[in-house]
Amino acid sequence: MQTISIENKVGHKLAAYLFMPESKPQLFLVVCHGFRGAKENSGRIFDFAKRVNELGMGVLAFDFSGSGASEGDFSTMTLSRQASDLKAVIDYLHIKYDLPVVLLGRSFGGSTAIAAGAEDERVAAFILWSTPVFLEETFTVMILDEFKNLSSEQPIHIQDDAGEFDLESGFIKDFAHHDIDRYLMAMQNRPVLIIHARDDEVVPVKNAVYMQQKLPHAQLSLVEEAGHRFLSKTKLREDITLEWLQKFIRKTQSGGE
Repeated sequence: MQTISIENKVGHKLAAYLFMPESKPQLFLVVCHGFRGAKENSGRIFDFAKRVNELGMGVLAFDFSGSGASEGDFSTMTLSRQASDLKAVIDYLHIKYDLPVVLLGRSFGGSTAIAAGAEDERVAAFILWSTPVFLEETFTVMILDEFKNLSSEQPIHIQDDAGEFDLESGFIKDFAHHDIDRYLMAMQNRPVLIIHARDDEVVPVKNAVYMQQKLPHAQLSLVEEAGHRFLSKTKLREDITLEWLQKFIRKTQSGGE
């Protein structure tokens, strides 16, 4: 594993881990953390990346600006800013390795993968874990009464399990700049894996069902009793992902669709 930094378009350094397989990779998996998350995914990234490396893929996991060890101010975070960060990561891999990438996003990281990658031909496939596409509805539930303040252009201060944070009103207003249906249409000719818990208490399962309706070729895996964080079903989620990746790699190598 290498610890690296990648500069985004405003000059902030994005902290990242780069995991390389023993032989030269043919693809890269880029892992995007969720809202208020970090590249380590509570320490799970290390074993997961090792398993992906065993398939012959490189793995890059990074912190969005303002999160984890990356530079920047979380309070001014928006979907557009995260999409820009992800594009900087894809640019880095393209310049350094010139290989196709598969985007894996958890929760809001999945929304970011859709926004950044849908119209980028360098992105070969998408893996979406517990991903919201009904963004305003999702964050109304997530931050409850504070959502009204954001909608009225007031900054908010929130305390959650991970501590305290501030968020500016631009976070909500920025949603209007993103046409999720257009993004999904642009993804129709690429492989997509959607994994979601039936009992997700933060991002209702209808988000996953909607994506599958828009992407009929996508594999939808619904998991029982996993909740939003998949705390008791982490290995199952990873197993489903690795099996799907293995099939994707085989098709890529054989020239299949």
